[in-house]
Amino acid sequence: MSLHVHFFGAQGIGWALDEDLRWAMQTEAAVPTSFGRARVIHSAWWPPLIRAGSAALRDKVVVCFADNPPAFYLTQPGFAEVAGRVNLWIARSQEAVSEFKEIGLPVSYAPYTVDAEIFRPMQNTERAEIRSSLGIGPEDFLVGNFHRDSLERDVLRPKAQKAPDVFLEIVLKAREAIPHLKVLLAGPRRHWLRRELARAGVPFVFVGEVRETDDFHCNVLPRSRLNELYNALDAVLIPSRWEGGPYAALEGLFAGRAVVSTEVGMARDVLPGWTFTTVAQAVELLVNSRVLDYSHLRKAVLATHSSRNLGEHLRTIYADLPSGKLGAYQAARATIALLGARFQRQAFQPDSRVAAMALAVQRRERRGGIVDRAIAIAEALET
Repeated sequence: MSLHVHFFGAQGIGWALDEDLRWAMQTEAAVPTSFGRARVIHSAWWPPLIRAGSAALRDKVVVCFADNPPAFYLTQPGFAEVAGRVNLWIARSQEAVSEFKEIGLPVSYAPYTVDAEIFRPMQNTERAEIRSSLGIGPEDFLVGNFHRDSLERDVLRPKAQKAPDVFLEIVLKAREAIPHLKVLLAGPRRHWLRRELARAGVPFVFVGEVRETDDFHCNVLPRSRLNELYNALDAVLIPSRWEGGPYAALEGLFAGRAVVSTEVGMARDVLPGWTFTTVAQAVELLVNSRVLDYSHLRKAVLATHSSRNLGEHLRTIYADLPSGKLGAYQAARATIALLGARFQRQAFQPDSRVAAMALAVQRRERRGGIVDRAIAIAEALET
């Protein structure tokens, strides 16, 4: 009997969470069906489960992608409430797997993936043309990323997670060793870095429409254009303080670029030897990227983070879940409850897993564990 799954929690903006669900559905590991009839709900992230309410999910088995590390979740209101209702978390990195286990929540692993037909290396002549169109010469060393570095509620403030302040510090130090270093920015909410790079006198190119207010509606670029911009780079620089992915690590590698990142999310999995914990280490990696071979990293992720491998992991996960559809009465009850939850929030009841998680957090059995990481994230969010 086929497994019928309702894929839930999309944002509808074409960003990372939408990609997560699109790839999950595209693997054809399960048959998509309506919320009411589905025995299994597969959510892109956990906040929509809060909004759905416990009544709508009563007869469901709930699996949920982890879009961020659990250390971040511990800082978020509502996580303890929903944690016990999720039957299985699907972590996207070994870091997240370890953290879920540390707080006693059920977890499996399934890799991220990106489209290898879109994110791919381009010919040197094509790269040169793209760089020339951006005003970048053959002697220039171009670094960048395409993250949102500014807050949605105040685009003049930096987004702590993406650490644009660290990006700026690395670039300023790297220019001492690489005088022709320039920065490429693209995508929405790049306001903070654009302003601070200009103040510091760092030459940069911004691909997009310059606005002083939120520009999300006009500066989201097609992925084909992002691949062109990745190919224009000499190195992708990811300074994030925490990540569920980031997708940029895969996109940069698939595009054949050097990727230098902090030890966050899946960076530890896909960038052995190319992660840093200090500014000095980051600068050294950027300098070395001009002479060291990193093609083996691309070869590895084309296998470990392919859509085929994602499908195999999901089929293994789904194999242990109940198949078939719910009956008409259960389906109607779930649908009515979901509609009702839009008007009245229904709290989840904690279960033994929530208590176990709380106990693990209270014990703080080892320094450097998830609680200490959560505290560091909370402190960053407050600055």
